[in-house]
Amino acid sequence: APGFDEFWEKGVYPHVRDPEQLRGKRVLIVGGGDSAFDWALGLKDVARRLTLIHRSDRFRAHAHTVKQVMEAAKRAEVEVLTFHEVKAVEGDGRVERAVVFHNQTGAERVLQVDAVLLLLGFVTSLGPLTRWGLELEGNAICVSPGTMMTNLPGVFAAGDIAVYDGKLELIATGAAEAAIAVNNAVHFINPKLKVNPGHSTSYKIFDQGPGAGEEEGE
Repeated sequence: APGFDEFWEKGVYPHVRDPEQLRGKRVLIVGGGDSAFDWALGLKDVARRLTLIHRSDRFRAHAHTVKQVMEAAKRAEVEVLTFHEVKAVEGDGRVERAVVFHNQTGAERVLQVDAVLLLLGFVTSLGPLTRWGLELEGNAICVSPGTMMTNLPGVFAAGDIAVYDGKLELIATGAAEAAIAVNNAVHFINPKLKVNPGHSTSYKIFDQGPGAGEEEGE
């Protein structure tokens, strides 16, 4: 929207660095996900006036957090406007107001604000990785699920950026993929080392006295 570039870091911010910098300010939050709703709760007792707008009435935030924000809205601690988007940000050197509009009726409204927080999530982009010669599938890198190695020998990937048949996009899966990738990378660098280094309980990391680290039944 007009004004975003002009007032970038002059009232328009993509995240909250220090909540205290917004104390006593008139704040507009744009977004409908966890970041937007978490900060709505975090700033409702900091900002002088807080407004949250979202382009629809369907939110991507945790249901309990949404409920808390809506209850705060009933107490007039925050204003929530659904089906609203930013048309323009205006001011003289710094943000002074935002023009928002209802995307179904076209009705416009001018909000006097000191800060606009664009808590909209991320745009995924592989950037220079697209020039590495990696085998890609959309915005993800193809890997072997057994080793997490890409089509380039010695190059490994794990987490959301990695893709293979049967991929399950969970934090737990990503953590496991990272362990697989690291151990196989170490073995790739030094083939004398085992891919499976063992378990922490197999090593006497802590002095637990006689029998520490022994398997049951030994």
